[in-house]
Amino acid sequence: MDRLSLPHVPIVVCTDSLSLYECLVKRGATKKKRLIIDIMALREAYERGELKDIRWIDGRDNPADSITKANANTSIEQLINTNKLKLRVQGWVNRAKPYNNSTLSHPIPHQQQKER
Repeated sequence: MDRLSLPHVPIVVCTDSLSLYECLVKRGATKKKRLIIDIMALREAYERGELKDIRWIDGRDNPADSITKANANTSIEQLINTNKLKLRVQGWVNRAKPYNNSTLSHPIPHQQQKER
């Protein structure tokens, strides 16, 4: 990106899968071979500082569901009509200290408390 003089765009990864979120932020493992390489690539990108944040979102807000599921939510319609996306964040990661090339930071996972 630097060689092309393009501005840095912060990338925030959102998933509604708690198991994937925990696998990424808590160094969990999966037995699904097709996911191992993808998870490793995401972890490496996060450790290199290429990803700004990893968030676990409420599944009712996932716009990708509108593409992949028959009875999906209306979040993609809202995005198209308003150019805005409402995401209820259930969990997120804060880095212990700012990332730089000489030190790896250790993510601290947080989870939203469930309403009762």
